[in-house]
Amino acid sequence: MTHDESYGYLFAHFTGTEQTPDDEQIYFALSRDGLRWHDLRAYGDPVLRSPLGERGVRDPYIVREPDGRGAFLIATDLSIHHRGGDWATSDAKYHGSTSLVVWHSNDLAHWDEPWLLDVASSIPDAGYAWAPEAMWDERHGHYMLYWATLSEPDNTIGDPQNMYLATTTDFRSITTPVKWVDRERACIDVTMMRVGDWYYRASAGDGSIHIDRASNPYAVSVAPRFSDETGDADSWSFVADLDAIFAPSFNDICGGKPRSHELEGPELFRFNPSDAVVDGRSMPFGLIADRHAEHDGYIAFRSADLASADATDWAYSDVDFGTLKKRHGTILPVSEQEYRALETLAR
Repeated sequence: MTHDESYGYLFAHFTGTEQTPDDEQIYFALSRDGLRWHDLRAYGDPVLRSPLGERGVRDPYIVREPDGRGAFLIATDLSIHHRGGDWATSDAKYHGSTSLVVWHSNDLAHWDEPWLLDVASSIPDAGYAWAPEAMWDERHGHYMLYWATLSEPDNTIGDPQNMYLATTTDFRSITTPVKWVDRERACIDVTMMRVGDWYYRASAGDGSIHIDRASNPYAVSVAPRFSDETGDADSWSFVADLDAIFAPSFNDICGGKPRSHELEGPELFRFNPSDAVVDGRSMPFGLIADRHAEHDGYIAFRSADLASADATDWAYSDVDFGTLKKRHGTILPVSEQEYRALETLAR
């Protein structure tokens, strides 16, 4: 499917309250315009459940196969509920799963049985594998797969929670992981998009959403802060922090509570051509982020230019996310045939 054939959007997510086994499973929502979402199923009736590993899944991401027909859904293998329901006592940070849960589908509505993909056990004293995403690299004929792992022995700067990168062709095996992002403060969530010859990342982990870009997405970025990135030809270059773009009113934009501006779980996506124009101006790039500190769910933004730190190129986006709280998910443009097939999952 090409982007021009897109008819609507699929949102895959978990609810994140961690009070029952149903919270950390995969729910679907649909939208025709990317702004108004309706949930396919009620709470307690997820579309996908994981019977593997920790018997819970979080942070789902859907990536298409290169022919645009099939897709993989990858997710964190973690259940805080099954670990006692309390992050403070769960020990998930130091003794969590080093595998991801993977599903495959030919039509987005029917999914094969899941399997576990070990991505982090080769990393010294790896504590977990969280928040995976993937991108097809047409030039090299493989997927770039990246996720967060805690490793004290492999750490260079500050907090030992860093992003790792490997490649795969089938999500059954991977190349040796390489530390991809290492910061003074934690970096645990990264979303990436290609626009022309550039790759853009939105990264979180310290409450802020940092945007950087590179012509070589494999470039390793080890620096105390995102703003320290050198911007050399073959390295990542810092663009801006989201809160700086919207300053001084960013906290009010995000909800107005004391910590509303503390965000994680960013997700970049591209609006369909029919939905890309706002007030006569093309703003094709969407960015959502989770207000985790205040437990208020997602907030949405859109941009005319991901390389710009100018507030006039960015806007808050008023989105109705539907009934269910949506935590760290993925938005995927879909064709009309796929949209209709997904509607049959509602009940």
